Amino acid sequence: MKCIAVAAFLAVSSLTPADAEELTGKSYAACMGKAGGATFAMQDCIGAELALQDKRLNTAYSALMTSKSLIEKRKAQLRDVQRKWIVFRDANCAFYADPAGGQSARLAANECVLTQTAQRAAELEGLTQE
Repeated sequence: MKCIAVAAFLAVSSLTPADAEELTGKSYAACMGKAGGATFAMQDCIGAELALQDKRLNTAYSALMTSKSLIEKRKAQLRDVQRKWIVFRDANCAFYADPAGGQSARLAANECVLTQTAQRAAELEGLTQE
């Protein structure tokens, strides 16, 4: 099961294992390793890491929205894009939750949300540094 989850993670995210670890960190990789392929344990790892990545995303978004370097029109654009991105992420990742796919499909869908969130957080962090 662990191999399926890793394969699903990489397929969904188009990341190498090194890239994935860079986005999510070593604690996530360690948690997944300790899960030993047990789906419920892996879901717990995903949930914990998603909470961290969501906080990271919200911090970067807030920094941009309160930035004095962005004019109001650009802030409105960012707000619109972010709302559309959330709709896209959720719809895209829901596709992976194929009802015929069982637990591995749900795992892939949750990995998708995690990966997309981590990627978006990194993207917004990059914009705050410009």
